[in-house]
Formats: sequence, C-alpha cells, structure tokens
Amino acid sequence: MDVITSRKNSGVRMMRELLKSADYRRETDLFAVEGDHLCGELAERSALECFLYTEKAAKKYPETVKKAAVRAESAAVITEELSEYISDTKTPQGMFAAAERFGSPIPENARRLVVLDGVQDPGNVGTIIRAAEAFGTDGVLYSPTCADKFSPKTLRASMGSVFRLPVRFYSDAENLRGYLKGFTVYGAMLDESAKRLGSVKFPEKTAVVIGSEGSGISPEIAEICDEKIYIPISGAESLNAAMAASVLLWELMNN
Repeated sequence: MDVITSRKNSGVRMMRELLKSADYRRETDLFAVEGDHLCGELAERSALECFLYTEKAAKKYPETVKKAAVRAESAAVITEELSEYISDTKTPQGMFAAAERFGSPIPENARRLVVLDGVQDPGNVGTIIRAAEAFGTDGVLYSPTCADKFSPKTLRASMGSVFRLPVRFYSDAENLRGYLKGFTVYGAMLDESAKRLGSVKFPEKTAVVIGSEGSGISPEIAEICDEKIYIPISGAESLNAAMAASVLLWELMNN
C-alpha cells in the first residue's frame, strides 16, 4: 500500500479538521478519534468513514489496525510526520478513525439519569459520562452550552463510555422537561434549602443535575429541580463538576 505523505490529502485534511473544529464536526455530521483504545472501541460499534494509520502503529497494534481497516470505507497508511500533524495529543499513537456522529435513545425504563447544564470543560464532561456508566446510570442529558460530546478531549476522558451509554442533547428547559417526565429531579447546588447528601432516600426514578463550573445550575433549569442537594466537604473550598458528579452518582447507585 502506498504511504500518504502530503498534508493536502483529502483524508488527512478531513481528519485534522474533525479533531480540531466543533463547527466542522457539526457541518459534516462526522467526528474523529485517535489512538489504539478509541479506534478499537469505535470500530466495534460503527462503520468508519476513514481510517489512517502509520506503519509503526500497524506493527504495535496489529489487531486494532486490522479490525478498523476492515470496517473503514477507506483506509490508508500515513507518515509519522502526518500523524503528528493530525494529532490532538503530544504523543500520538499513529492511528485515526472518522465516523458519522451517533447516539442511543434514553431507555424508556430508565431509572437513573444525570443532566449536565453548561458543563464547559470537555475533560469534566467526558469524566462524568465515564462515571455515569461506572455507577449504573441509564443515560446522560447535556445542554447546548456543554462541551461537545464528540470533542477529542471529551472522548478521551470518557474512555469510550460515550459510545456505550446513551448521551443525548436537550435544546432547552422545555425539551428537558419532556425527558424528565416522571422523574424526581435533584439539583446539585449550595443553598440554604439544599439537603445534605447521605440524608436523602432517592425515589425510584431520579435525575441529578450538575451545573457549570463557574456559575452552577442556570435559573431556567433550576426551576425544573424538585429538590436541591449538596455534598458536605471539609478541608477544601469546593469540588469540580466531575468530582461532584462522581460522588453523587455513587451515592445514587448505592441508595
């Protein structure tokens, strides 16, 4: 197979743009991942639009390269220089896969949901999705002001959980109400009326709302919350969004 060496190659340009630009991902309805783990996960769950890899990657990760190449509409070998040019990381593993954006619907029998309202750090969004899967949450709902679930940093932080767990976009408060019909909704917020985590017996169908890192839950989404809840801490000023969500979801699983 010939080795691609030019930055002007259409596959190279597409892959780089998908990793760099949220606008381009929306325009094309595609997204990209890189590295052994995520390329392998994606190839197991979706046909691939394009797969690019280096000869070094083919030797180091032969099973993943073989699996992804078979699932790809087009596959090609690229140079190490192009791998570094495309990559969103400092130490690329030399493989990149692109696919159509996809997601699963929230199950009709869902009992536990987490809602993200304006969580803007992609690392936090990905970590919360990973925690949601780990602690048996049935799905994640995220707002227009959240980090893109298909951004490279979100995907890496989720460690593939975004492919396995239903993660759905909601457009506004009214749209969210439809998703949460029949749920008791708890908003994580510091408020005089908030209940202490550990003192609450969660109902059969419960949703937990996590607000933005800077300003918390927006007034529109706060109106949807039936109860407010806080995590008691000592020795630190606060927890970041991902840490708080993980604590809440663990408690929700064991309640």
